[in-house]
Amino acid sequence: FIPTRGVEVFASPKTRGYRSRCRFAIARDDDGRLRYALFENGEVVMLGADDADEDGDTDVFPWASEPIARVMPVLLERLNDADDANARVATGLSAVGFLASRGGEVVVTLWNRIDTAGDHSGDASNAGDAEWNDDANALLSSLRAVGVVGVVTRRRRKKLCASNGVDHVWEPMTVPGADVPGDEESAPPATVPGDVGTARSPSRHLRYRQVEGAFSNPNGDVAEVTARWLHDVCEDILLARNEKGSGQGLTPVSTLPWLLELYCGNGNHAVSLSPRFGRVTAVEIDPRLVAAANENFAVNGVANAAVTASPAETFARIRTGIGCRGLLDGDDVDQSLADAWRDGTVLVDPPRAGLDADTLALVAGFRSVLYIACDCASLARDLESTLGKTHEVRRMALFDHFPGSRFCEVVVWLEAKA
Repeated sequence: FIPTRGVEVFASPKTRGYRSRCRFAIARDDDGRLRYALFENGEVVMLGADDADEDGDTDVFPWASEPIARVMPVLLERLNDADDANARVATGLSAVGFLASRGGEVVVTLWNRIDTAGDHSGDASNAGDAEWNDDANALLSSLRAVGVVGVVTRRRRKKLCASNGVDHVWEPMTVPGADVPGDEESAPPATVPGDVGTARSPSRHLRYRQVEGAFSNPNGDVAEVTARWLHDVCEDILLARNEKGSGQGLTPVSTLPWLLELYCGNGNHAVSLSPRFGRVTAVEIDPRLVAAANENFAVNGVANAAVTASPAETFARIRTGIGCRGLLDGDDVDQSLADAWRDGTVLVDPPRAGLDADTLALVAGFRSVLYIACDCASLARDLESTLGKTHEVRRMALFDHFPGSRFCEVVVWLEAKA
């Protein structure tokens, strides 16, 4: 399934300091002080001398992004402070999480085994919640100088935010295209980590709401490289279709008809690629990400996209009774919609398990397929069983999201065989 041009490989621009999502266990050292720790082979191991930075600080994680690395020692100092409020926030603390943006914002999450009132029975009382909120606001105020915009606690299936209500960060991204006029709120672009052949278009500056506790890409630089590669592929798809259409006497078009994105997350690909399509349909199961996608469409001026709250397999099953044309049955079918479906592009970014049978059947009916795989074995299985028979691999790229590990992401562009 390797295309004739070979596999394109994109290294992470950073081999350290790239992770924008981190979670650490909390342990106590021999002096009773709280320390960050990792789970290794079933054991909790405190960050130690091997992880020390140039100043000798052992409570650092070399792979954490700069905003997280800036917050880590300051937060630990506050949690170890003898002040009563900090002591209450740290009560029953079992883990700490960080969500950061390349723009410098950080949300801190505290996992507590018990509530602030010391009640082991489950949900905290209203008084306990109010007390926690006062303490969390004090902690937040002390951390604002290092970029913290929100403090969240999770305990016994309950989530509380400090009273400012912030449980998200705004991630900036630069992709090919033009900014939407009047969108002055767009965050300034982060440093572009590299071009992958997208000089055909000017730059478009986007920002994405990324929510604590929901999925987001932990390597923002590589996510941006991937987005630019997808733009380049969509340009190739359009050029190939216009070239074929010119031989049939058809008028060249400037956009592709329709993009369906399954497992769309917060809509980052849908937002990025929306100017290249007449319309965009995004599908996502997590209601938090559905809400984020809707907000990201609005903030970035996307008017031709809509998100559906549904598992991908359910969405697919409804539409694949007789293949993808099942959506087009009935007397009220708009011919333009029918043509868009048959000539549509589908983008899938499934979990490690890959595509289920119903979703795979739906995807196989599309003319163009963009498949983002976080597990190469699942991609190989889906190519071997179905997509390799119905489609031809035109381009394949490997993106190193986790430098120094065996994990990578592979993205393929497939075109339906004649």
